Amino acid sequence: MIATARRLMPATLAVGPALAASLALVAMGAGAVGPLLPLLGVAALAFLVAAPTSWTAGGLLAVALLVDNPGERPADGLWKSPLYGPGELLYLNLHKHTGIGALKFSALELAIVTLLLVVVARKLKGDSLDDPRGLGALPNPMKLAFLSMFGGIVVMMAWGLARGGDLQNALWQARQLFWLPVLGVLFGHSLKSAAARLWLIRIVILTACLRALAGIWFYFAIGRPQALHFEYVLTHSDSILAVVAMLLALMALIASPTWHHVLLNLACQPILSVGLIVNDRRLAFVALAGGLMVAVLMSPPALRHALRRLVILSIPAMMLYTAAGWNSNAGVFRPVSILRSVTSQEDASSQTRDIENYNLVRTLKLQPVVGAGFGHEYVEAVQAYRVDHVFAQYRYIAHNSVLWLISQVGWLGFSLMWIVFPTAVLIALRVIRQAKSSVDVLTGFGAIVTVLAFLLQAWGDMGFQSWMGSLLVAAFMGAVGAAWTSMEQGREVA
Repeated sequence: MIATARRLMPATLAVGPALAASLALVAMGAGAVGPLLPLLGVAALAFLVAAPTSWTAGGLLAVALLVDNPGERPADGLWKSPLYGPGELLYLNLHKHTGIGALKFSALELAIVTLLLVVVARKLKGDSLDDPRGLGALPNPMKLAFLSMFGGIVVMMAWGLARGGDLQNALWQARQLFWLPVLGVLFGHSLKSAAARLWLIRIVILTACLRALAGIWFYFAIGRPQALHFEYVLTHSDSILAVVAMLLALMALIASPTWHHVLLNLACQPILSVGLIVNDRRLAFVALAGGLMVAVLMSPPALRHALRRLVILSIPAMMLYTAAGWNSNAGVFRPVSILRSVTSQEDASSQTRDIENYNLVRTLKLQPVVGAGFGHEYVEAVQAYRVDHVFAQYRYIAHNSVLWLISQVGWLGFSLMWIVFPTAVLIALRVIRQAKSSVDVLTGFGAIVTVLAFLLQAWGDMGFQSWMGSLLVAAFMGAVGAAWTSMEQGREVA
């Protein structure tokens, strides 16, 4: 009780200043939401300092995955769900809510920094709230990989600005990438127990289902009845979340075939499948196919052998189905049309992407080792369509995030940042090999398929600028690192 009161002291001392700030915002005419922010901040601070970071980091992840990110224009900008307002509070920069120009950061970033300060303060004070059995931190490979990525981003930021780069655009380019290793360390500290990692899996599946239901509602209850024309019903990032959730539910059944997991799949898979179809993102199906291959490879030998025989026997039927639906637009052949669109390069979008990729390669050839650094545009040797009149910054970011990053920071900077992904996969494979529980199997599998889905999205469409993708991949990287630590030390927390 005394320890809890001591932890709550900073929040108690902040009540007075928060009230004063609220009154000042009222006097400044900050609107209905602005004056509430300081008081909400105090309430959040009280929870942050008194609760274990497994609660606070897990709660922050759940909220961040659940709400809409206005920057990604959910529902193609045609509908604002009940999740849109909370999403504005979390993702939009605070100066848009308060009118204070200096607050060029979001509530999400403020929450991340606050959580990190709480972690550091507890370590300095020797507070065992987050680590009651002294389990320790992430394993050295994961820590070094996060440090390499973070250091690479900082160095390439400084290099780009020293060469005359634009600071505002440099921060825009590297924003989500910058927070990825920071979040990885935070989640690695927070997900040390098997129970916390189980909640991570539950959060991902639950939020994916809720978001899929929101997309399905828009499609059938609003979009189609009003004959609205829309390209998608959720966002590109939702594809990553849905695919990872579908694969986690499936692997839960494979790793532990119980009635509980059968019911889980019966409840979730139809919702997630329909949500994936109406969202109509081609890369999602590519990621799902890749994840299913990983699931098959991780299956028990008997199941793997049966699946292999099933696939072989179904090849003739699949070839006939593909041939019959290759030139059809009927709904029953929707998977075939998606396959055709993925492999075809005849549409204008694919052709402009090819031109953009060519420009990125030309940019890389100018400085292949270190690149120009952040804050610079790519070289537009060949111009497809002029879009600078509607989006003047388009040369600072490209659709292919992977190729764009290589062209921006060169092979040296790219290697420093990229190393985090293969490191996480290798640690995940080791966790799976040594797993003694289905939670550890799911944690390792989740890390692999999340990295797969995230990088496919990055290759296909600006995935490195996705908050949801960065949050997901950082959470599973941190979780799999924490799982390996517990295995190495032989002191798994219950």
